[in-house]
Amino acid sequence: MENGKKLLSKRDVVKGWARYYLGAEVSSGFERLTAPAFSFGMSGVLRELYENNPDEMKKSLERHMLFYNSEASWGSIIFGISCALEEERANQMNSGATPEILDESAKMISDLKVGLMGPLAGMGDSISHGIVRPLLLSAFIPVAAAGSWIGGIAPFVIWGVVVSAFAYFLMSQGYALGKRSVTTILQSATLSKVINMASVLGLFMMGALSSTYIKLATVVHWKDGAGKAVMLQDKINTILPNLLPLIVVFCVYFYIRKFGPKYVRILLGLLVISFVLAFIGFV
Repeated sequence: MENGKKLLSKRDVVKGWARYYLGAEVSSGFERLTAPAFSFGMSGVLRELYENNPDEMKKSLERHMLFYNSEASWGSIIFGISCALEEERANQMNSGATPEILDESAKMISDLKVGLMGPLAGMGDSISHGIVRPLLLSAFIPVAAAGSWIGGIAPFVIWGVVVSAFAYFLMSQGYALGKRSVTTILQSATLSKVINMASVLGLFMMGALSSTYIKLATVVHWKDGAGKAVMLQDKINTILPNLLPLIVVFCVYFYIRKFGPKYVRILLGLLVISFVLAFIGFV
Protein backbone atom coordinates (compact mmCIF):
# COMPACT_ATOMS: atom_id res chain seq x y z
CA MET A 1 0.00 0.00 0.00
CA GLU A 2 1.30 3.43 -0.92
CA ASN A 3 -0.41 5.54 1.71
CA GLY A 4 -3.25 5.54 4.24
CA LYS A 5 -4.13 3.26 7.12
CA LYS A 6 -2.97 -0.35 6.93
CA LEU A 7 -6.04 -2.56 6.64
CA LEU A 8 -4.41 -5.80 5.51
CA SER A 9 -1.92 -7.98 7.31
CA LYS A 10 0.92 -9.75 5.53
CA ARG A 11 -0.88 -13.00 6.22
CA ASP A 12 -4.01 -11.78 4.41
CA VAL A 13 -2.05 -10.92 1.28
CA VAL A 14 0.07 -14.11 1.28
CA LYS A 15 -2.97 -16.32 1.85
CA GLY A 16 -4.85 -14.64 -0.98
CA TRP A 17 -1.85 -14.95 -3.31
CA ALA A 18 -1.43 -18.65 -2.46
CA ARG A 19 -5.07 -19.29 -3.38
CA TYR A 20 -4.60 -17.48 -6.69
CA TYR A 21 -1.23 -19.08 -7.50
CA LEU A 22 -2.31 -22.64 -6.78
CA GLY A 23 -5.50 -22.25 -8.81
CA ALA A 24 -4.19 -20.16 -11.70
CA GLU A 25 -3.95 -23.05 -14.17
CA VAL A 26 -6.85 -25.05 -12.72
CA SER A 27 -9.84 -22.84 -13.41
CA SER A 28 -8.94 -21.53 -16.88
CA GLY A 29 -11.82 -21.13 -19.32
CA PHE A 30 -12.21 -19.56 -22.75
CA GLU A 31 -14.54 -16.85 -21.47
CA ARG A 32 -12.45 -15.45 -18.58
CA LEU A 33 -9.27 -17.57 -18.62
CA THR A 34 -7.59 -17.19 -15.19
CA ALA A 35 -9.92 -14.50 -13.84
CA PRO A 36 -11.79 -16.98 -11.57
CA ALA A 37 -8.50 -17.88 -9.84
CA PHE A 38 -7.58 -14.21 -9.48
CA SER A 39 -10.98 -13.38 -8.03
CA PHE A 40 -10.79 -16.41 -5.73
CA GLY A 41 -7.45 -15.18 -4.38
CA MET A 42 -8.73 -11.63 -3.97
CA SER A 43 -11.93 -12.73 -2.21
CA GLY A 44 -10.26 -13.06 1.20
CA VAL A 45 -8.47 -9.73 0.77
CA LEU A 46 -11.68 -7.96 -0.27
CA ARG A 47 -13.53 -9.51 2.64
CA GLU A 48 -11.07 -7.86 5.03
CA LEU A 49 -11.37 -4.51 3.26
CA TYR A 50 -15.13 -4.36 2.72
CA GLU A 51 -16.49 -6.57 5.48
CA ASN A 52 -19.00 -3.86 6.50
CA ASN A 53 -20.05 -3.07 2.94
CA PRO A 54 -21.56 -6.12 1.16
CA ASP A 55 -22.46 -4.13 -1.96
CA GLU A 56 -18.90 -2.92 -2.43
CA MET A 57 -17.61 -6.42 -1.78
CA LYS A 58 -19.84 -7.72 -4.57
CA LYS A 59 -18.75 -4.99 -7.00
CA SER A 60 -15.09 -5.65 -6.24
CA LEU A 61 -15.44 -9.37 -6.87
CA GLU A 62 -17.18 -8.65 -10.16
CA ARG A 63 -14.35 -6.27 -11.09
CA HIS A 64 -11.76 -8.98 -10.57
CA MET A 65 -13.84 -11.49 -12.52
CA LEU A 66 -13.27 -9.55 -15.74
CA PHE A 67 -11.16 -11.28 -18.38
CA TYR A 68 -7.62 -11.82 -17.12
CA ASN A 69 -4.74 -13.88 -18.42
CA SER A 70 -1.07 -13.71 -17.47
CA GLU A 71 1.79 -16.03 -16.60
CA ALA A 72 1.16 -17.05 -12.99
CA SER A 73 4.65 -16.42 -11.57
CA TRP A 74 5.39 -13.08 -13.21
CA GLY A 75 1.73 -12.13 -12.92
CA SER A 76 2.00 -12.44 -9.15
CA ILE A 77 3.24 -8.87 -9.07
CA ILE A 78 -0.15 -7.81 -10.47
CA PHE A 79 -1.85 -9.58 -7.59
CA GLY A 80 0.33 -7.69 -5.09
CA ILE A 81 -0.36 -4.37 -6.80
CA SER A 82 -4.11 -5.08 -6.86
CA CYS A 83 -4.07 -5.75 -3.11
CA ALA A 84 -2.25 -2.46 -2.48
CA LEU A 85 -4.62 -0.48 -4.69
CA GLU A 86 -7.73 -2.09 -3.20
CA GLU A 87 -6.42 -1.23 0.26
CA GLU A 88 -5.82 2.35 -0.84
CA ARG A 89 -9.33 2.51 -2.29
CA ALA A 90 -10.84 1.16 0.94
CA ASN A 91 -9.05 3.92 2.83
CA GLN A 92 -10.48 6.47 0.41
CA MET A 93 -13.94 5.10 1.02
CA ASN A 94 -13.49 5.17 4.80
CA SER A 95 -12.30 8.78 4.63
CA GLY A 96 -15.42 9.85 2.76
CA ALA A 97 -14.15 10.11 -0.82
CA THR A 98 -16.68 11.09 -3.48
CA PRO A 99 -18.25 8.43 -5.76
CA GLU A 100 -16.34 9.91 -8.70
CA ILE A 101 -12.99 9.35 -6.98
CA LEU A 102 -13.97 5.81 -6.00
CA ASP A 103 -15.10 5.02 -9.55
CA GLU A 104 -11.84 6.38 -10.91
CA SER A 105 -9.77 4.25 -8.53
CA ALA A 106 -11.81 1.15 -9.44
CA LYS A 107 -11.25 1.86 -13.14
CA MET A 108 -7.52 2.33 -12.51
CA ILE A 109 -7.28 -1.11 -10.88
CA SER A 110 -8.99 -2.80 -13.83
CA ASP A 111 -7.00 -0.84 -16.42
CA LEU A 112 -3.72 -1.57 -14.66
CA LYS A 113 -4.43 -5.32 -14.70
CA VAL A 114 -5.29 -5.24 -18.39
CA GLY A 115 -2.24 -3.14 -19.24
CA LEU A 116 0.25 -5.30 -17.33
CA MET A 117 -1.01 -8.81 -17.92
CA GLY A 118 0.20 -9.00 -21.54
CA PRO A 119 3.79 -7.74 -21.13
CA LEU A 120 4.34 -9.78 -17.96
CA ALA A 121 2.90 -12.88 -19.63
CA GLY A 122 5.35 -12.42 -22.49
CA MET A 123 8.28 -12.06 -20.11
CA GLY A 124 7.19 -15.05 -18.04
CA ASP A 125 6.68 -17.30 -21.05
CA SER A 126 9.94 -16.32 -22.75
CA ILE A 127 12.20 -16.24 -19.69
CA SER A 128 10.75 -18.80 -17.27
CA HIS A 129 9.37 -21.28 -19.81
CA GLY A 130 11.53 -20.48 -22.81
CA ILE A 131 14.96 -20.19 -21.15
CA VAL A 132 15.05 -21.32 -17.52
CA ARG A 133 12.96 -24.50 -17.77
CA PRO A 134 14.73 -25.90 -20.88
CA LEU A 135 18.08 -25.17 -19.26
CA LEU A 136 17.05 -26.96 -16.10
CA LEU A 137 15.75 -29.97 -18.00
CA SER A 138 18.81 -30.15 -20.24
CA ALA A 139 21.12 -30.08 -17.22
CA PHE A 140 19.52 -33.27 -15.88
CA ILE A 141 19.10 -35.12 -19.20
CA PRO A 142 22.54 -36.76 -18.92
CA VAL A 143 21.71 -37.81 -15.35
CA ALA A 144 18.45 -39.41 -16.46
CA ALA A 145 20.13 -40.99 -19.49
CA ALA A 146 22.61 -42.62 -17.12
CA GLY A 147 19.71 -44.36 -15.38
CA SER A 148 19.44 -42.23 -12.25
CA TRP A 149 15.91 -41.53 -10.98
CA ILE A 150 17.12 -38.16 -9.69
CA GLY A 151 17.33 -36.93 -13.29
CA GLY A 152 13.59 -37.42 -13.68
CA ILE A 153 12.48 -35.84 -10.40
CA ALA A 154 15.02 -33.14 -9.54
CA PRO A 155 14.12 -30.73 -12.39
CA PHE A 156 10.47 -30.58 -11.33
CA VAL A 157 11.30 -30.14 -7.65
CA ILE A 158 13.87 -27.41 -8.33
CA TRP A 159 11.56 -25.73 -10.83
CA GLY A 160 8.64 -25.68 -8.41
CA VAL A 161 10.67 -24.28 -5.52
CA VAL A 162 12.57 -21.64 -7.50
CA VAL A 163 9.62 -20.38 -9.54
CA SER A 164 7.31 -20.26 -6.51
CA ALA A 165 9.92 -18.34 -4.49
CA PHE A 166 10.32 -15.88 -7.37
CA ALA A 167 6.54 -15.45 -7.62
CA TYR A 168 6.34 -14.79 -3.88
CA PHE A 169 9.07 -12.16 -4.19
CA LEU A 170 7.23 -10.39 -7.02
CA MET A 171 3.96 -10.47 -5.11
CA SER A 172 5.64 -8.97 -2.04
CA GLN A 173 7.27 -6.26 -4.12
CA GLY A 174 3.99 -5.51 -5.85
CA TYR A 175 2.16 -5.05 -2.57
CA ALA A 176 4.96 -3.07 -0.92
CA LEU A 177 5.49 -0.62 -3.78
CA GLY A 178 2.00 -0.49 -5.30
CA LYS A 179 1.73 0.70 -8.88
CA ARG A 180 5.36 1.92 -8.82
CA SER A 181 6.67 -1.65 -8.43
CA VAL A 182 6.59 -2.72 -12.09
CA THR A 183 8.57 0.32 -13.21
CA THR A 184 11.09 -0.22 -10.42
CA ILE A 185 11.64 -3.90 -11.24
CA LEU A 186 11.69 -3.56 -15.03
CA GLN A 187 14.19 -0.71 -14.88
CA SER A 188 16.49 -2.69 -12.59
CA ALA A 189 19.92 -3.29 -14.15
CA THR A 190 20.15 -6.58 -12.27
CA LEU A 191 17.14 -8.02 -14.12
CA SER A 192 18.67 -7.13 -17.50
CA LYS A 193 21.95 -8.80 -16.53
CA VAL A 194 20.19 -11.97 -15.40
CA ILE A 195 18.21 -12.15 -18.65
CA ASN A 196 21.38 -11.70 -20.74
CA MET A 197 23.28 -14.29 -18.70
CA ALA A 198 20.45 -16.80 -19.06
CA SER A 199 20.25 -16.18 -22.82
CA VAL A 200 23.99 -16.75 -23.33
CA LEU A 201 23.95 -19.85 -21.12
CA GLY A 202 20.94 -21.12 -23.06
CA LEU A 203 22.85 -20.83 -26.35
CA PHE A 204 25.79 -22.79 -24.90
CA MET A 205 23.50 -25.50 -23.53
CA MET A 206 21.49 -25.84 -26.75
CA GLY A 207 24.71 -26.08 -28.73
CA ALA A 208 26.09 -28.76 -26.43
CA LEU A 209 22.86 -30.75 -26.55
CA SER A 210 22.70 -30.49 -30.33
CA SER A 211 26.20 -31.88 -30.78
CA THR A 212 25.64 -34.62 -28.21
CA TYR A 213 22.15 -35.95 -28.93
CA ILE A 214 21.63 -35.35 -32.66
CA LYS A 215 23.13 -38.31 -34.49
CA LEU A 216 23.60 -38.21 -38.26
CA ALA A 217 26.32 -39.92 -40.31
CA THR A 218 26.64 -40.83 -43.96
CA VAL A 219 27.42 -44.35 -45.12
CA VAL A 220 28.70 -43.24 -48.52
CA HIS A 221 32.02 -44.86 -49.34
CA TRP A 222 34.31 -45.73 -52.24
CA LYS A 223 37.52 -47.59 -52.91
CA ASP A 224 40.86 -45.95 -53.40
CA GLY A 225 43.51 -47.00 -55.86
CA ALA A 226 44.67 -49.77 -53.57
CA GLY A 227 41.17 -51.19 -53.28
CA LYS A 228 40.71 -50.01 -49.69
CA ALA A 229 37.29 -48.69 -48.65
CA VAL A 230 37.21 -44.97 -47.93
CA MET A 231 34.34 -43.64 -45.80
CA LEU A 232 33.01 -40.18 -46.61
CA GLN A 233 32.12 -39.73 -42.93
CA ASP A 234 35.78 -40.18 -41.96
CA LYS A 235 36.77 -37.42 -44.37
CA ILE A 236 34.08 -35.12 -42.97
CA ASN A 237 35.23 -35.81 -39.41
CA THR A 238 38.78 -34.78 -40.27
CA ILE A 239 37.47 -31.42 -41.54
CA LEU A 240 34.74 -30.68 -38.95
CA PRO A 241 33.36 -33.33 -36.58
CA ASN A 242 29.56 -33.42 -36.24
CA LEU A 243 29.16 -31.30 -39.37
CA LEU A 244 25.99 -33.09 -40.51
CA PRO A 245 24.16 -32.68 -37.16
CA LEU A 246 25.15 -29.00 -37.22
CA ILE A 247 23.66 -28.61 -40.71
CA VAL A 248 20.41 -30.17 -39.49
CA VAL A 249 20.25 -27.78 -36.52
CA PHE A 250 20.80 -24.73 -38.70
CA CYS A 251 18.25 -25.91 -41.27
CA VAL A 252 15.61 -26.26 -38.55
CA TYR A 253 16.64 -22.92 -37.05
CA PHE A 254 16.33 -21.01 -40.34
CA TYR A 255 13.02 -22.73 -41.09
CA ILE A 256 11.63 -21.55 -37.73
CA ARG A 257 12.97 -18.04 -38.34
CA LYS A 258 11.30 -17.84 -41.76
CA PHE A 259 8.07 -19.80 -41.29
CA GLY A 260 7.55 -19.85 -37.53
CA PRO A 261 7.56 -22.65 -34.93
CA LYS A 262 5.50 -25.16 -36.92
CA TYR A 263 6.78 -28.18 -35.03
CA VAL A 264 4.53 -30.83 -36.58
CA ARG A 265 5.68 -29.81 -40.05
CA ILE A 266 9.30 -29.88 -38.91
CA LEU A 267 8.97 -33.37 -37.41
CA LEU A 268 7.19 -34.75 -40.48
CA GLY A 269 9.75 -33.08 -42.75
CA LEU A 270 12.65 -34.62 -40.83
CA LEU A 271 11.01 -38.05 -41.00
CA VAL A 272 10.42 -37.82 -44.75
CA ILE A 273 13.94 -36.57 -45.47
CA SER A 274 15.39 -39.32 -43.25
CA PHE A 275 13.47 -42.02 -45.14
CA VAL A 276 14.56 -40.60 -48.50
CA LEU A 277 18.22 -40.35 -47.51
CA ALA A 278 18.15 -43.87 -46.08
CA PHE A 279 16.43 -45.20 -49.23
CA ILE A 280 19.06 -43.77 -51.54
CA GLY A 281 21.83 -45.06 -49.26
CA PHE A 282 23.19 -41.73 -48.06
CA VAL A 283 22.68 -42.36 -44.31
